Amino acid sequence: MPVSTRARVPSKALRQAILDMTGFIQSGYHGNSRPQHEIAFDDLRAIVNRVIEDENRVLSEQCAANGIGTSFGSARFEDHHVVAVMDETGQVTARFETDNVLISTGSRPRHPIDLPEEPELFLDSDEIFKMNSLPKSLIVLGAGIIGCEYATMFAALGIEVILMDRRDDMLRMLDAEISRTFTNYIQQMAGLTVKLGQDIETLRKSSDGRGEVVLKDGGSLVADRLFYSMGRIANVDGLDLDKAGIELDKLGYIPVNALFQTAQPHIYAAGDVIGQPALASTSVEQGRLAIRNALMLKSHHFPEFFPYGIYAIPKISSVGPTEEELQKLGVHYEVGRALYSEMARGPIAGDTQGMIRLIFHAETLEMLAVHIIGTMATELIAIGQIAINLRVKADYFVDTIFNYPTFAEGYRIAALNGLNRLEGPGAAKWS
Repeated sequence: MPVSTRARVPSKALRQAILDMTGFIQSGYHGNSRPQHEIAFDDLRAIVNRVIEDENRVLSEQCAANGIGTSFGSARFEDHHVVAVMDETGQVTARFETDNVLISTGSRPRHPIDLPEEPELFLDSDEIFKMNSLPKSLIVLGAGIIGCEYATMFAALGIEVILMDRRDDMLRMLDAEISRTFTNYIQQMAGLTVKLGQDIETLRKSSDGRGEVVLKDGGSLVADRLFYSMGRIANVDGLDLDKAGIELDKLGYIPVNALFQTAQPHIYAAGDVIGQPALASTSVEQGRLAIRNALMLKSHHFPEFFPYGIYAIPKISSVGPTEEELQKLGVHYEVGRALYSEMARGPIAGDTQGMIRLIFHAETLEMLAVHIIGTMATELIAIGQIAINLRVKADYFVDTIFNYPTFAEGYRIAALNGLNRLEGPGAAKWS
């Protein structure tokens, strides 16, 4: 499994632990979104560690069952076909001469701003789990995917959070309506303040021993700790790629072709080290295809459509183009919406702010895209993904019976909504 996928597990386990221990979603529906009891970070960390231990155990068992050997340490190339593995002291503990190599070393947080030597105050996504206790206040620097995920998670714990970014918007890759819904949701979260368009001068330890962000306009923001999320870079330091005849591109990633081969045909790369989309799901598939290509096994092209998932509170997931992208292409489309507040399952789950958004072709009715925000979004998106790949028409969902009450029923509601919005002589009212 690519290293990049392993990095996703702790944060997703932390999110679930927070929701389970705080009852945040349900309590928000019933009028109190703040935790009613003290939650120790040690308890959260114990849950996360248990998940990681179970994942490692399963992987070890799978490797053993399939005759796959393992060697732990830091690896580097000695030449095009030799890889050495070193321990923490730099001593070589193993050396492998091989016909094929797959580089899948993942990525790590990018540090574009000079940080004070204060590891207890200034944390990234790799270091956040080293905290001894939860802070009373937190500044999250960077309103991208990771920043939004952690900002909403810590706000759900009752921590006073300031989410800030130098840009004027958040998650700009999202469909505009989904983005507006997310922005409105988090701006209503108790204890979470959003500050966009902030030009940062420097980061420093404040006079009272807290983390401080000094702004170029002379102002400053202070919190008990500062979490920064300002992009990620490929984990290639120490690999000695030059000895393997591999050069990085201008963004610091390893260039590959459609077969995931590097400049050296017998050396493959997959996951975060090759750049976007840098998702756990796509990294796994890239690694699988790379190995099958290397071993000359039956394979296929990397899929054109795949889902994106953002594990903030609320979850967001999408597959296919945004409405704005379809407008630029001149596609004649229609949109159907199903609000979680319209489905019995929404109030039952305590989520009445979510939405399923279908986009389909106005003439052929073929599904073009699905965008979802709310509970179960990353699971529900699979229905839309299958529909797009199989060229399902929107009226299929109208003529299909779904379990009641479920969130999946939202596909039927959204399809009805969109079909009833069609205009023209060929349009018919659906019910």
